[in-house]
Amino acid sequence: MSERVILDGADHPGIAESSIKWWQRKRVLIPLLILLLAAVAVAYYWYAYVRGFASTDDAFIDADNVTISSKILGRIAELGADEGDTVTQDQVLVRLDDSDLHAQETQAQANLNFAVKNAALAQVNLDKAQSDFNRADEQYKGNAITREQYDHAQQAVQTAQAQNNATQAQIATAQAQLGVVETQLLNTEIKAPFRGVVAKRWLLAGDVVQAAQPILTIYSLEGSWVTAYFEETKIQSIKPGDAVEISVDAYSGHKFEGKVTQIGSTAASQFSLIPPNNASGNFTKVTQRIPVKIGLINQGQSNMPLRAGMSVEIKINVREK
Repeated sequence: MSERVILDGADHPGIAESSIKWWQRKRVLIPLLILLLAAVAVAYYWYAYVRGFASTDDAFIDADNVTISSKILGRIAELGADEGDTVTQDQVLVRLDDSDLHAQETQAQANLNFAVKNAALAQVNLDKAQSDFNRADEQYKGNAITREQYDHAQQAVQTAQAQNNATQAQIATAQAQLGVVETQLLNTEIKAPFRGVVAKRWLLAGDVVQAAQPILTIYSLEGSWVTAYFEETKIQSIKPGDAVEISVDAYSGHKFEGKVTQIGSTAASQFSLIPPNNASGNFTKVTQRIPVKIGLINQGQSNMPLRAGMSVEIKINVREK
């Protein structure tokens, strides 16, 4: 129809001119209409998905962890777990060579037995000295012995009592030494404090470990959470209990649910090795980040375990208050 109007433009110049103007307006209106629709779509997306949410990709899965170390110096005789192994609570993780300690235990037990025998002998001597003194006291009252003999019997009792006290102290010392060795023997077995997974092995069987030196690092499997760092400009809109949508990079397309459980009281930079010092006045202002702890409602499925350190993206619903 339009082609016919154009072909007949010579006979109908008014119609041809209006058709050309209509096509020109159409060529302008269509791009404007597309831009308008795009603007509406962007505005809707911002209102529905951006305005009501606080999001960040500076977040990761976190969990309780403990470094397994020894209380005493010793050589590692056996490691009961390696990196990646799942361990149960009270499972023996490390055994130290206890041969030297068993020898010390035998020696300490012998010292204790010797001290007990000495104490028994000292008690016999004390009983005899006390009996002699009682007899001497009766004789002295009857003027049967001299004062010097009486004093000698009394001094013998005092000496025997002192020796008896000394042997009792020796028994206490020997018992304490034996107790120390027995405690050290107990410390040759190091057990897991909770159910978890071995994340790092620092030493091998045969290595000599110092007291408090790391041997293994274990992460708990009983409960993990998300630690997210939000710009300080977003913290005001985040409240404990806010619903959270969690996307784990390792499991694309799957969403986990959570809730805000704690908002940090200080910026993360305060715990850096070298905290910022702006006392000189010469500094560059940088937006600080506040740590936010997010509890997981669903801890993950067996085929999608949430491991400590995994990167995640966080979207907190701050619209519903």
